[in-house]
Amino acid sequence: MKGLLDRFGIGNDPDWISIVLFVRNLLSRLSIYTDDKKAEIQREIFGELAKKDFSEEHFEVVLAMLDMYVMQTIGAQDLEDALTREKRSASQLLNEMNEVIDTMNGSSERQNRKLDAFKEQTVGVIESGEDQSVIVAKVRQMFQELIVEFKEEAKLLQSRALMLERSANFDPLLTELHNRRAFDAFLNDAILAQRKKPGSLCLLMIDVDLFKNVNDTYGHQAGDDVLRALARILTAHVIQYNGFPARYGGEELVVVIQDMPLDIAVLKAEALRTNVEQYGFRIRNEGRLTEAEVSCTVSIGVAQWQKGWDAGQLVRAADTALYRAKDSGRNQVCTARPS
Repeated sequence: MKGLLDRFGIGNDPDWISIVLFVRNLLSRLSIYTDDKKAEIQREIFGELAKKDFSEEHFEVVLAMLDMYVMQTIGAQDLEDALTREKRSASQLLNEMNEVIDTMNGSSERQNRKLDAFKEQTVGVIESGEDQSVIVAKVRQMFQELIVEFKEEAKLLQSRALMLERSANFDPLLTELHNRRAFDAFLNDAILAQRKKPGSLCLLMIDVDLFKNVNDTYGHQAGDDVLRALARILTAHVIQYNGFPARYGGEELVVVIQDMPLDIAVLKAEALRTNVEQYGFRIRNEGRLTEAEVSCTVSIGVAQWQKGWDAGQLVRAADTALYRAKDSGRNQVCTARPS
């Protein structure tokens, strides 16, 4: 091990030592790969180490490469378990919203009744003719009890409000992903932040290749199952770098990535594309997962925000790159060309 570190000139840098340890000791545990593929990955990483560039920027590049390989080993069982769980339908979400609204209305009515009762009780205590100190003590006690009741009810309403907020911001089918309204708001805020403190802001536009064929061949329920599994794969990727995933529309998904250079964002997109290509999607028949696997691929367009752009321009740049990927044969990642 020491000889290997000396060979590359790494020394005692813990970040780069962790890279060597991973490739040397842990790569063999990635069961998704053949021995030949593992050897190829090892050669590729060692090739990067041989450059003897131990800068922070190069470390991020190598780390992104390893991310791509590791993310391809996401357990299929976890995704399939999520696929079989019942998801909240649009009608269920509507019922939840109505329940929250009814709770709020009912709470207002109850509070008004309690306040009226409190007034009557207060008048009764004052007119009782008791000593003033006794009257003040009773009224204070009644008031404290009323405040406690209102606080407990406020906690319930806050909990319901949080549930309502999630219902409003997340897609009813792909519950791991934000909906279009939440995406628009987030992207606009991200661009405003860029204008105040410029940095790197990237957008991934993702589209399922030939998705209509899945619906036509297996039915729309199968199409929904594929999208749910894809949402799980996407979420597993973006959580690694705090990306903001959303459903843009139909089978088109988007990811907003902040504070990440364009070349690293492209590597992340490539890792996602490879993971989807290698994943065997399973669909349901009469509520049960079938043994047959459906293969799907995605095309991805990546764009980086340019000074002076608004949200629409960034989306159009990513969308143009996406359609260039599809026109070039699909199942690939294309980067927006400089304007």
